[in-house]
Order: sequence, then C-alpha cells, then structure tokens
Amino acid sequence: MTADTLFPTSVIGSLPRPKWVIDLLLAHQSGRLSDEALDEAMDKAIGFAIGLQEAAGIDIISDGEWRRIGYFEVFAQMVDGFQQAEYQTTSLAPEIVPDTGLSAPQQWTLKEFQQALVVETMRYSRPIAAGGAAFLRRGTERQTKVALPSPHMIGGRLWHADYSSGAYAGRRDFIEAVIPILREEVRALRDVGVDVVQFDDPWLCFFVDPEHRARFKDPDAEIERAIDDLNRVVAGIDGVKTALHVCRGNRARTVYASGDYEPIMPYLLGADVDQLAMEFAVSQAGDVSIFGRFPTDKEIGLGVVDVRGEVADSPAIIVERVEKALKFLAPEQITLNPDCGFAPTSTNPISLEETYQKLSAMSQAAGILRERYA
Repeated sequence: MTADTLFPTSVIGSLPRPKWVIDLLLAHQSGRLSDEALDEAMDKAIGFAIGLQEAAGIDIISDGEWRRIGYFEVFAQMVDGFQQAEYQTTSLAPEIVPDTGLSAPQQWTLKEFQQALVVETMRYSRPIAAGGAAFLRRGTERQTKVALPSPHMIGGRLWHADYSSGAYAGRRDFIEAVIPILREEVRALRDVGVDVVQFDDPWLCFFVDPEHRARFKDPDAEIERAIDDLNRVVAGIDGVKTALHVCRGNRARTVYASGDYEPIMPYLLGADVDQLAMEFAVSQAGDVSIFGRFPTDKEIGLGVVDVRGEVADSPAIIVERVEKALKFLAPEQITLNPDCGFAPTSTNPISLEETYQKLSAMSQAAGILRERYA
C-alpha cells in the first residue's frame, strides 16, 4: 500500500447549506420551483460543495447533501406515497411507542421544513439519490460517497399510526416495504459509479445511553432488529463499498446521548458492511480502547473532528487521536472523518468557513500520518 492511500479522508455526508440553498429547497417544497429548475440550480451549487472539499484535501467526496431537506427526509422527498403532516412535538430525542418499543417520528420545532409521513403504498418511481450522484460522479475525479437513511431510521420517522395505517397496518409492515426500495437504490448508486454507500442511523447509537435504553422493554432486541434489517438491504450486492454511520445526534451543536460503545458494539460488528463510521472526537463517545475489547478487521471511519465545537482542532490533536486508535487498529483499516455530518438538518448553525477549516486540519493530519506510517 502506498503512502497516499493510507488514512484516506472523507466527510460523513452533509455540509452546511447556505441560505440561498435553503431558499431553493423551500421554494421547491412550496411548489414555487419545479423539479427541473431545482436540479439545474443545485447542479450549480454542488460544484461549489465539491470544490470546497477538494480544496480542503478530502479524498472521498460527497455533494454536501444539498439536494436534500434533511438526511432522513430525502426518502420521503423522493419516494412516492408520502404527504406532509401537520403535527409536531417539542422533544429533540426520539419518542417511544409503548406498544412496540419502536421510536416514533417527530418534527424538529426549529426546522422550517414540514414532516412527511407515508399515507399511500410506496412506489420507487425515481432514484432517491442516484440522479444527483451521477452529477457528483462527473464533477470530481476523486472517490465519491452517498449516504442513505437506515431502514430503522425510516421506520421510526416516517410511519405514524394516525396517518399511515391505511397504507401499512403497522410500522413493521412499513419497514418490510422499505427494505426492497433501499436495495434498488444501492444498486442504482453502484451503477452510476458511487464508491461508498453509507447508511446513517444516529438512533441506533442512542442505545449507548442507559437512560435511553431504559425506555425499551428489550433494547437489545431493537438493536438486533435494526442491524438485521440493514443486512437484508445490502445482502448480495457487490461492486460498491458499504458503511454504517452511528452518532449521538447533532443538532445546534448538541450531543443527545452519552456513553461508551460497549452496549451496541457486538451488534455493530454484526452489520454486513465494509466500514463502521463512529464518533470519537467528543468526550461523550468514550474511548478508542473499545477496539481492544472488541477487536475487528472491519474498516473504521474514525471520527477525529468535533463538528459541534466552535473551534477547529489542530492537525497535531487529530494525529494524536488517530495514534491512540493505532494501538488497536492497523493503519490500513482507518479512514479519517468528522464525527458526524456538519448539517444533517437544514438549519445547523455551522458556517462553510468553519467546515473548511476543520476539514483542512483533518487533511493535514492525514499527511503527517502518511509520512509516519507509510
């Protein structure tokens, strides 16, 4: 392995959306902007997002998720069968449905976008992200990544008994219908040349927190079911690297769950994906010594940049974080990435300038590590 292939750098997915990008999405949602006009405007915008990452030295590029209202909303945005709901809650943590133990959907009260819920039988009539990914593929010579919400996240967010039972009698029925749609999308992303397909499931990581686990009759069964659903999505699909990203929530620079990975680590290692993208820059995430207790030969997307803090860590601090992990992982296993996306929701208060500074520091750290470990 050559020096320049060690310690590749990647974003988790999202970059902060400038106000004019948010305005375009809002205009499209309200019907004031056509699909075609939105795509044309976003093509111009995403060229900038690509350029920012390339200038920062990132090796595996995303489109910043700028075509999306949010990281999980993209499923309802692109798949037929969803309708805007008029309910909202004030909680920023998942609610629990008593009869199932599953997480209930909710709307962030600070978001400008409305929550959609499934109300009709779903139909995969157009790609969820593969159309935009084809533009991304043409826009860079570097590797590319596209993130999708996990079936666990989609099931928890986009089905509600009051709105959805006419289409799918229960949440489990809905998730069963989601899985083949996600499989089709993974194939579509592979076929347009995407290198990495990542599944995002922050709620899965909430199970590190004893307070969250206490809200379930059988938290381990919920985790096991979520991983099994993901495994069914990716089963038998080759030609593309797959990843699972877990985090403790990222909204307004806040962490919503604290705890070591130990309660969920056996289940994460059972995911049939090539890479686990995990947080380690924030103190609430525990320590990389988890890999001493749970050794693995999977690739690890090592979270070495705190996306929530307002100050960018220096390359030296990032190198120190990676070298702690090297006590338990081989250099060839490690990809450097931020803890989370910079703006999984539409209104995260992080600037592109801050993002660029943090990504640049991470790329400089990768250069130092390559010199030391090639």
